[in-house]
Amino acid sequence: MTRIPPAKDPTRNVWLQLGLPDAEEHYLKAELVFRLDKAIRARGLTQAAAARRLRATQPELSKILRGKFSEVSLERLMRFLTALGHRIEIKIGTAKG
Repeated sequence: MTRIPPAKDPTRNVWLQLGLPDAEEHYLKAELVFRLDKAIRARGLTQAAAARRLRATQPELSKILRGKFSEVSLERLMRFLTALGHRIEIKIGTAKG
């Protein structure tokens, strides 16, 4: 059985279901924002304190955490996570089939 990556699986990626362009990128951003929110909560940070650590503004962070992240780059979201102590790993492999 072939395993489908979550970003390409229409049952797990609402942007694919809606037929939106860049659906895989939106899925990845949503996953990073979910992890970002979880990291902020785990550290007991307010949005203002977290924004200072991330070198962002509180209104900007609030907007991102409310799902308004389409204009935010994947790289910036990854930088936010590394600023909160997370390690980002990107794996590249050959496609099967």
